[in-house]
Amino acid sequence: INDDICVEKYYKVYFMRMSVESMLVIGLLSFVCLLGSCEEGKKKSKRQTLDSCNVIASRDYIDGEDFLTCNLSEVKDTFNISLSSLVSSLEVVRLENSEEAFVDTEGHTLVSDNYIGIYSVMTSQYKLFGRDGKFLNNIGTKGQGPNEYYAVYDSYIDEKNNRIFLFPWMDKKILVFDLKGNPLPTIPLPYLVHKGKFQIDVDKKEITILVLPFSDTKSVVWRQDFNGNLIQEVKSLSFVIDPGDYSNEVYSWQNTENIDFSLSHWEPKEDTLYQYKIVSNVLQPKLTIKFGSKEIVRHFYVDLPNHYLIKLVNPQFPDESGQFITPRSPQIIIDKSSLKGCYCNLKIDLLGNIDGPAWTTYNRGYFIANIYPEELKAQIKRSLLSPALLSPAIKQKISNLNKIITEDDNNIILIGKLKESLLNSIEK
Repeated sequence: INDDICVEKYYKVYFMRMSVESMLVIGLLSFVCLLGSCEEGKKKSKRQTLDSCNVIASRDYIDGEDFLTCNLSEVKDTFNISLSSLVSSLEVVRLENSEEAFVDTEGHTLVSDNYIGIYSVMTSQYKLFGRDGKFLNNIGTKGQGPNEYYAVYDSYIDEKNNRIFLFPWMDKKILVFDLKGNPLPTIPLPYLVHKGKFQIDVDKKEITILVLPFSDTKSVVWRQDFNGNLIQEVKSLSFVIDPGDYSNEVYSWQNTENIDFSLSHWEPKEDTLYQYKIVSNVLQPKLTIKFGSKEIVRHFYVDLPNHYLIKLVNPQFPDESGQFITPRSPQIIIDKSSLKGCYCNLKIDLLGNIDGPAWTTYNRGYFIANIYPEELKAQIKRSLLSPALLSPAIKQKISNLNKIITEDDNNIILIGKLKESLLNSIEK
């Protein structure tokens, strides 16, 4: 008898044939076995830090700034990362259930101090909610006329000046509305933008534009004023994607004081994360990943205050109903200082240690997850099956959510403000 499973089978088969003495012996062996199992479990759940990981990146210097190369072959461990180590608090927002308020999870979700903006790239109008989940109004209209858009690729909510900025696909302007959805004068762009991100300085009335550069796009990054006058620019040159292909993406998450920029190619290649330096007007290389002998897969980078994330993108596939779903993609975390890192799984410990949804973002200082109610409810139910593992406060919180969430609800938005000092601890 070498484990509790063997003991259980032994009891079932031989219980009726045992003498009192033999039962005592087996009982003692079971106790010893279970004790050993518990001790082994404690070892497995021992809390660890990134210091326990391998060094997975090397550091070089380009123009006096560090440039990291992540070597995939050195990434060995897989850790569970608690959301509470990334964010200072977690807000659960249940979106209004009216017909005009319904959204899906395939779009983009943007958060400001008092608002939530949600837009699907191809299928719906931009919807504005309060941080309490109340639907306020649509912003703009789908179409090809003045102040209309075919699809939105990026947006920014300027609460101070009662403005919202929408950046459409394939356009030479940024649309501007007030927070009630009324159109305001647009911001002209000097070049046609196929897909673009932007960082805005509303006080100086200046915008940094970061684009997916096709052969007809003169510059990959530029700075301009609200009247469309160029201040400075970085030529596209080697960044050009030719022939132009809309399956490629441009990213800029803006979670630090720097403006991050990267391109992700549909045909995978070893892309690089850059930071745009306004003073020197250069794209400064900061991080790349080397796949070595392994097959290169599509990936993109997220720049956090003290860490980098590298998300490896799994392709979509159809489920039994024919609907395409995106499987959970692996992600790598790297400590910018120690260069140690690992594969990591996000665990939302503030909601009973449930799994994060397949798609989460870290955008302009916020962790954001847009999740279907049935998905969240199913995970909460599983967590409640092990109440001994939950603190009384967490148990009460998720029990209340389980009671009020229904599968017919609108989506639920999880919002956390990113900490400046991240990843105090990680569980293996």
